[in-house]
Amino acid sequence: MSAGAAGAASLSIVCWGLVATLGAQPRPQPGVAPGEVIRTVVEALQNHNSPSPNAGIFTVYQFASPANRVNTGPYGNFLRMVKDPRFEPLFSGHADSYGPLIVSGNRAQQKVRYHVEGGGAVWFVFAVSQQNTQQTRGRCAGCWMVDGVAPVAADP
Repeated sequence: MSAGAAGAASLSIVCWGLVATLGAQPRPQPGVAPGEVIRTVVEALQNHNSPSPNAGIFTVYQFASPANRVNTGPYGNFLRMVKDPRFEPLFSGHADSYGPLIVSGNRAQQKVRYHVEGGGAVWFVFAVSQQNTQQTRGRCAGCWMVDGVAPVAADP
């Protein structure tokens, strides 16, 4: 999805089956595959100030698992955490390669390579888990949600 292409953004959201219940922003939905959730989060971070400041970061917060939110706290804390310099490539870089999606039961992870200014590359691992009905009640039951994102040292 290219930055600033509102029509393309809407098409991607519809194609991925993500229901936009916050205006044009996707939210977790049962039946959306873990790789699609990771791509949605990657794109939200790359377009973090569209259509308004920090809108993409709020989208990412919507995909944060309950366990992740226990660690990050409310949205204000989450916003400060993701603006840490270690995560700068998520905002300023361009995701140009996705490693294999590794799924084990209700957990999955995928490495994503970001091309950064100056020609370098940085990898991040995205960890997601599928929320079950015993752990999560309501709209998140059955959804794949993000447990964490961390930089990794080298190419996979």
